[in-house]
Amino acid sequence: MAGIKSRFPPCVLAAPAERKAYAAAHADMQESLAGLKALEATIADKKELQRNLLSYISTKPARDGLKAQKSDKARRAYREQHESDFIIAEAAARYFKEHGIRKLPSRKALQEEIQTLTARKNAGYNDYREKRQRAQELQTVKRNIDQILRGAPSQQKKHEQER
Repeated sequence: MAGIKSRFPPCVLAAPAERKAYAAAHADMQESLAGLKALEATIADKKELQRNLLSYISTKPARDGLKAQKSDKARRAYREQHESDFIIAEAAARYFKEHGIRKLPSRKALQEEIQTLTARKNAGYNDYREKRQRAQELQTVKRNIDQILRGAPSQQKKHEQER
């Protein structure tokens, strides 16, 4: 191709390459976004687990108090007195059972995992912004090339013609 002379400017010959570059950048950006969405879903799941874990832990004194009651009458009275705590504990226990959680994670380990995932998400968003900016730049180049290929007057020329 080096010996072939063309009557088209080099940018016109590069149009398919620019389109491919834009398509690749756009696909890369979409892949990055999909990864971020998955990471956000994981963080949301971990935070829901954390909420249920903290709720369950906060009801421990009420659950222990029920075990300390000697008679059935005292247990019923204690359960009625602390009914809201038992409702919270039962809801958390149902959540753990529905999600197949047999051993509860420690609060500290769960919080550290959430912080790690959040740091990965923030780094991923920085990467996504760079990829999005690159895709936008390539899209602008592609539009300009398409405009040149069609022979359409540019916005600046239209503006000058209006004067």
